[in-house]
Amino acid sequence: MDKNTKKENFKGITLIALVITIIVLLILAGVSISMLTGDNGILSQATKAKEQTEKASELEGIQLAVLGSETKNNGYLDILDETTFKKELEKHFENEKLDVHSNGDGSFIITINDRKYYVNDDKTVIDNDNIIEIGTKEQLEAFRDDVNSGNSYEGKVVLLTSDITLDSSIEWEPIGIYVEGAKDDYYYDLDKEFLNKTFKGVFDGCNHKIDNFKINNQEKCQGLFGLVIDGSIRNVVIGENSSIIAGNRTGAVVGQLFGLSGNIYNCINYANVTVNGIATGGGIVGSLTGQHIVYNCKNYGSITAQEAVGGIVGSSNGGGENAKPEEFLNYSHKIINCGNYGDITEKGENSCGGIVGYLHGNILNCANKGKIKNEYTGDLSYTGGIVGGIDGKVESCYNIGDVTGMKNCGGILGAFNSLGGSIVNCYSLGKVSGEENTGNIVGDIDRVSTDITKIINCYTKDNTFTAEDLGKAFKEDTENINNGYPILDWE
Repeated sequence: MDKNTKKENFKGITLIALVITIIVLLILAGVSISMLTGDNGILSQATKAKEQTEKASELEGIQLAVLGSETKNNGYLDILDETTFKKELEKHFENEKLDVHSNGDGSFIITINDRKYYVNDDKTVIDNDNIIEIGTKEQLEAFRDDVNSGNSYEGKVVLLTSDITLDSSIEWEPIGIYVEGAKDDYYYDLDKEFLNKTFKGVFDGCNHKIDNFKINNQEKCQGLFGLVIDGSIRNVVIGENSSIIAGNRTGAVVGQLFGLSGNIYNCINYANVTVNGIATGGGIVGSLTGQHIVYNCKNYGSITAQEAVGGIVGSSNGGGENAKPEEFLNYSHKIINCGNYGDITEKGENSCGGIVGYLHGNILNCANKGKIKNEYTGDLSYTGGIVGGIDGKVESCYNIGDVTGMKNCGGILGAFNSLGGSIVNCYSLGKVSGEENTGNIVGDIDRVSTDITKIINCYTKDNTFTAEDLGKAFKEDTENINNGYPILDWE
């Protein structure tokens, strides 16, 4: 045994002897053993105080690391730079057991001395006491039941720690439920809000798969999550053995996302979704209301709806005429770095698109490779490889899927809506088929005044163009995954 080992052992023996001496002195002074060692005893309280001090110090260190870190723009989002953030954390916790996991979307899971902390993309830090871990089917069901009993989990983070296979013989009740009988403006009507059970926290699937769940009904707001208000869902994978048949505002991951905050990041869907009735549906989320970002999501399932349908989002209307507060009418959404690979089918009037059916907002850096088909034969039919109808911008997107409909069919956009918008740095190679108002980029180009619409630097299969021509969001297809045509930087 070397000198250092002997010295450490001597220190340990001395500390034990000191503790024993203190205990003996306290007993001699009339303090009972139960007062020392009970649940609320002196030693227990001292331990709790020590833990609280350590957690407060760790929380402060993480917050300082956040403040000291650089940010970078990651596809229109300003997020913490992973490299500098890790360096700052190592500086503050150089003598601690530290593990840093980046989700790639500006959020991080940090473990310090076996305590977990969650850094959200808005740079807020959630401590260990407000992190819940779920690793089994039973725990996921219990969490669902707790939300649907009224616990919104606001201010908390729920982490999935393993893949979960659900029981397909039992129909899945979504996490967060719309109660039949509440009106469409129920969200902020204080007399009705209590009727609906909503999720308001952060659910991080940590890229684990949830599979084998079935929904077969005509209810509103259906999906893994039904109703989410100001909450965020990220890193969730819906497996191919799941299927969803439901009513209005249905999506594989979220049925309805509502509010002034809360986003959907890094989610993937492999399940087929069918929405019946005069209803909207999407591969990831059925309906967005308020102001949200849907980022880096992929859909591989076949999506069918009667009203507005999209591979990523069914419809997004800012606020909608009945939503409260009324200012929501002025808000818009961003759909960024998303891809659709499934077939999208519209069976009723309204809008159909590879990424979004109808959007009030912007679509940026997105691609569609699925077949887009609108079976409605009336005038109110808008079909696009990227979006059916839009008030806003489509920028740096491409479509290679065939687009088929009766009227108003475009390779990128079916038609601009009343507020107009722009299409910039896009291309479409898919075949566009329709009997009236069809175009390789836009279907009904004359639906609104050209004073409020712009088409800039867009290409079709009849043109020769490169990634450089399309701008920095694109790169050359060096691995021939797109038959040599430019692909997006995230692909």
